[in-house]
Amino acid sequence: MLYLLSLLAGVLISVMVVFNGGLNARAGLLGALVVIHLVGTAGIALALLIKKERPRFVRLPFYLYLGGFIGVLTTVFNNLAFGHISVSAMMALGLLGESISGLTADHYGVLGMPKRPFRAEKLWGIALTLIGIACMITQLRPLPVMVSLLAGTTVLFSRLLNGRLAAHTSVGSSTFFNYVMGLLLSVLLYAFAGQGTAGLKQAAGSPFHIYLGGAMGVVIVLMSNFIVGKIPSFYMTLALFVGQVMAGQLLDMALSGAFSCRNLLGGLFVLAGLVLSLWQDRAASRRAAQSDSSD
Repeated sequence: MLYLLSLLAGVLISVMVVFNGGLNARAGLLGALVVIHLVGTAGIALALLIKKERPRFVRLPFYLYLGGFIGVLTTVFNNLAFGHISVSAMMALGLLGESISGLTADHYGVLGMPKRPFRAEKLWGIALTLIGIACMITQLRPLPVMVSLLAGTTVLFSRLLNGRLAAHTSVGSSTFFNYVMGLLLSVLLYAFAGQGTAGLKQAAGSPFHIYLGGAMGVVIVLMSNFIVGKIPSFYMTLALFVGQVMAGQLLDMALSGAFSCRNLLGGLFVLAGLVLSLWQDRAASRRAAQSDSSD
């Protein structure tokens, strides 16, 4: 059951990107940001109300509450890339950005994380991922590629901050403050841009389903937090990405009207790179455990 939930969370990530991209096309970038975070804030507030849980504010270093600010950047980057490269390529580039950022964060022990020095063997997994991405991208467009990579970086650091905040408060409280802070920044950006209400009026006249991106974001966060720690992270990461690849392929077919063998082949290479990297991590953990037990 938990593995199916992980797979479903990966599917929802790809679908969320498409819904948010459609809202962006109607309401503009800043208008879409406001609507996405407004819906997300309402969604998590409703979830807390059903659970009869009140958000807990704890005096902590201010930066721990900035996960929502960074999450705004993730939405901006995904919306900028959507429609210029395939959904599958966006997901793969995001994974690459997240992997490189994660290796850097581990190496330097960012945000108090344990230091895990970079190992050269990790380059093999990255190389396979790069081959897969090269297969997926038919036209090299620097801006969509760069912002998709940056989306992976912002996802990682937003998750780290929200995870640290959840450890001091609760999963629900961390998610609530994530969306509140994201909504605050989105409203400020929209107000300073001086766009008036045109973008929001455009959003108000959109079909209902186009608002589902913000609600899906809440569901994805809650599902991921529910699953974490209950199954090995190796299998959770694998299931999430398989879900993203499967949904990405289907969405690309729906949007373009054709099946792409390049995207399928690229997805397999990216998946192989992910499996290799995760297997190396497990092997390194086993060696470290054996070394500790022998001491």
